[in-house]
Amino acid sequence: MSIEISTPAPRSARPRGTWAPEVLGALVISALSLVAGVIVGVAWRYLAPPVQGVITVSDGQKSAFYENPETKGFVGQDGTFAVCAVVAGALLALAAFGWFRHRAPIGVALALAGAGIGAAYLAAWFGVWLGPGRGDVIASTKGVPANGLFDLPLRIGATGVVWLWPAVAVGLYFLLVLVFGPSDPEPEPPQYEFPQWADPVDLTAPGPGAEGPRDAVPGSQPPAG
Repeated sequence: MSIEISTPAPRSARPRGTWAPEVLGALVISALSLVAGVIVGVAWRYLAPPVQGVITVSDGQKSAFYENPETKGFVGQDGTFAVCAVVAGALLALAAFGWFRHRAPIGVALALAGAGIGAAYLAAWFGVWLGPGRGDVIASTKGVPANGLFDLPLRIGATGVVWLWPAVAVGLYFLLVLVFGPSDPEPEPPQYEFPQWADPVDLTAPGPGAEGPRDAVPGSQPPAG
C-alpha cells in the first residue's frame, strides 16, 4: 500500500524592501524646502511692516532710538513670517502627499520635519540679511542725518513662529494620510494552502478477496496449507 502525499508548492520569496525610494523622496522634499526657505525669506523681507528709528546727535555723539516706542511693527513682522511659513509648510505637505505617499511615506515625513526646521531658520536669516543694514543696526544708520528716520533691521521676537513651518507641514501630511490614505494599496503576496494529507487507512480491515476471519494485509502471500 502506498499513500501519496501532495507536496506543497514552493513559497515564492518576497522582494526585499529597499530604502532607495525613501531616500529619494526625502532628498526631493528637502531640496524643495530649502528653495521654499529662500522664497519665504524674500517674501518676509518685502511684506513685513518696517520699524523705524530716529537719529539724534548730542555732544557730537550719534544715538538711535525708536521713532515710536509703542510701535507694533515687530508684532507685524512676526505675524508676516508666521503666515509665510504656514503657507510654505502646507504647500510642501500637499506636494509630499501627492507625489510620494505610495513610494516614500516615511522619508518625506522625516524630511518635512527636519528640513522644515532648517528651511524656517534659513528664511529668517535670509530675510534679515536682505533687510536694512544686513541685520546690523549701526550699518543701517550710515548716511542718515541728525533727526532723520531709518528702517531698523528685521527681527523675529517670538521664536515660536519658526517652528510653525515643520509643525504645519508634518501635521497636515499625516492628516491627509489619515483622511484619504493611499488610494492604490499594494497587492497582497500569494497565499498557499497547507498540504492536504490523505485520509487515514485502516490496516486491520480485510482487503478485497480475503477469506476467513483473518485479516490480510494487501500484497502479502497467504500462509501455506
